[in-house]
Amino acid sequence: MPSDKGFSGEEMSPETAALDATPPKPEGRIVSKRMIPATEADTAHTRKILLRMPFAGDMFAPHVRAIEAEPIPPINSRGGRDVEGWTAVYEAIVQPCWVNGSGGLHGAAAAWLVDMCTGTSFSRLRTKTWNPGGPSIAIDMSYYNPAPAGTRLRVTTVIDRMGGQLSTARCLMNEWESGLAICSGMHTTFKRPRKKALGSDGQAGAVEAKL
Repeated sequence: MPSDKGFSGEEMSPETAALDATPPKPEGRIVSKRMIPATEADTAHTRKILLRMPFAGDMFAPHVRAIEAEPIPPINSRGGRDVEGWTAVYEAIVQPCWVNGSGGLHGAAAAWLVDMCTGTSFSRLRTKTWNPGGPSIAIDMSYYNPAPAGTRLRVTTVIDRMGGQLSTARCLMNEWESGLAICSGMHTTFKRPRKKALGSDGQAGAVEAKL
């Protein structure tokens, strides 16, 4: 039977988990994974990514931090990484300016967190020669329970695919102590291919521009 101790020999927390179903049940269907505690540099990187966004970055970044993640996969023979299933966990504290008229986490605020936390996970995996990330083309959300201001959220991201033009990641937000599912999301990004040089008839460039 596998040990319940992590890489450091310490007992794993019961919260150390990752999604294994889409969509999850409201209580969240999870499996345990080996995780490494985040460093201050991981949180600094996370906040840097959030602060790059003129829209709401400064409203969210101070209240989000990295918690733990699986070891980053090594660079493969193609210069990228084999990242399917790679999991990272973040913490977010719901602020009064994030809530809706009923006092719970606003759906748009939750979607923004899904966008930025999964996007941060994508960015942590890129290499000098491999960066499949691109703008969002879909963020599909499901909402289960309200999260009032002051709620400590556990934000778990799982990479489903990262490579080529499309990248996808799942995200589940739970109340930290109880594990109550707040919402979940699926984030898909698309990296537009580089434009080809125009041929003598100008057709190649015209076709590429339509993609």
